[in-house]
This record gives sequence, structure tokens and C-alpha cells, in this order.
Amino acid sequence: MKYINKIIIAILLTSFCLLKISAQNTIPYLVNLETEKSIYKEILNKPKEDISFLIENLSDKTFKIHLINFKNNDLQITNRKLFVNNEFYPLIFYTDYLFYTKLKDDKPIVSFEESKNVYKDIAIPTIEEREKNSHLYGLKRKSIIIDNSIYWIVDNKGDLLETNSVSKSE
Repeated sequence: MKYINKIIIAILLTSFCLLKISAQNTIPYLVNLETEKSIYKEILNKPKEDISFLIENLSDKTFKIHLINFKNNDLQITNRKLFVNNEFYPLIFYTDYLFYTKLKDDKPIVSFEESKNVYKDIAIPTIEEREKNSHLYGLKRKSIIIDNSIYWIVDNKGDLLETNSVSKSE
């Protein structure tokens, strides 16, 4: 019985430490109150696990924050979080979609054309290997459609400039 108690205590301590490490590694992002209220009203009745945000750089001083609803996506595993009403939500940069790829054997994955129109995902070979038959390799990319997303355009201080949200801040 003492052995089981020690195991339970060890598991609890490990869990607590992991939660603390996770919180310490979070990079929090804040917007001003008006913007936060508008975002909060939009996501209020949505399941938290379905909510993520994508930030697009429009210029040196303006950014477009898109609401993205998706489940079980590996891009949601990020330490960048948008803080909205006492909760953190994954915040993904637009460049994450442009350059992200999965790993296989601790190397990025590329598509390799084994035969005409038959592709296989493989760990990326060396530059020398890819140069020999560069036409056989393709980059694995995620596609995203944000043309009709709900968005908030903010300046570099987080002030709301424009939104298409029906739940605009009051």
C-alpha cells in the first residue's frame, strides 16, 4: 500500500511540474480591451479546443488576427498564446502555414515521386541527394483558407482598427 501511495505522489508531483513548465514556456500575446472584448464575444459559445488564431502581418504597423476553427491539428501545438478573458488560445503565425512540415526520424518530411503520380512521404535527404533528382521531391505544405474568416485588424499597440465580427465590442 505504501508503494502505491509513493507512485501516486510521484505521478502528482510530475504532473504539477509539467504544468508549471508548460506555463513558463507560454509566450503570451495581448491586445487592448476593446479588441479582446470583440474576440471574446465571437468565441464565447464555441468549444475551447476548436479555437485557434492565425496572425497575418499586413504592414509594419498592422496585423490581421483570423479566427480559425479546427480540431486535432499539430499546428495548434505552439507556445504562442493569445490571452482572451482569462484563457490562452493557440496563436499561429501565417508563416507557420507556409513553412511548417511534419517530422519523420527527426527530419522534415518531403514527398518523393516513386513512379508517375505515385508519391511517398520520406525524411528529407541531404542537399546533394536532392540536387541529383530535384524534380522528384516536393515540399509537404498545409493549406489554409482564410479568405472568409472572421478577423480583427489591429495596430502595433493592439488597438482595434477594423473587424468583420458580428460581435463587435460595445
